[in-house]
Amino acid sequence: MSESKGKIIYALVAKGVMPLSGYSNFTGTFDQWCISYLKNIGPNSSAAVKLENDYILYYINENNITYLLMTESLYPKEAALGCLESIKKEFQNTYPNGNFNSDEKFCLNNEFQTKIRMKFDYFNANTDVSNEALGQLKEEMNKMKDEVLNASGLLDERGEKLQVLDEKADGLSRASNSYYKNSKKVKRAELMKKLQLYGGIALAVIIVILIIYLIVR
Repeated sequence: MSESKGKIIYALVAKGVMPLSGYSNFTGTFDQWCISYLKNIGPNSSAAVKLENDYILYYINENNITYLLMTESLYPKEAALGCLESIKKEFQNTYPNGNFNSDEKFCLNNEFQTKIRMKFDYFNANTDVSNEALGQLKEEMNKMKDEVLNASGLLDERGEKLQVLDEKADGLSRASNSYYKNSKKVKRAELMKKLQLYGGIALAVIIVILIIYLIVR
């Protein structure tokens, strides 16, 4: 864990001026301030805004979705931007087609707040992001915590897929056996036709020989 270099105070995802999901483990009115600031954010923009009381507001707006952080002034800019990008990527992966209901404030807290918290905790504990490979590895390990929660569902889905594959394999096996049997029947029929043809030719030759023999005798 890195030495204290300031903290992330609040993290928020919003659509327009509607907050979708947010998280903090600090108490204060900063969440209200961040929500009220949403009306000042233009489309497809990004900025770092110096606030009073040694706070900085970072945000990225993309496709009318705003990803926002409030940090203490000592918190490294690179880490703040890394956290924003990580939250944005996680949100876009979770809702790739923007398929979510945004009629109520914080309507995605039940679904997405845990993921924001994981990013919040990770980037607060790892402010030195210069070693990207190590940072990505640590973040992936944190993601595994969330994936474990869905393990039973994934196993069920995997079991259904395996059952489908087994059924397809059985179908292919039956089809191959049927094809093998049909091919043997065709080969037998062709062999019988050849034997009949050769037998007819042999019989005709024998008859011709007998006729010639009777004539010349």
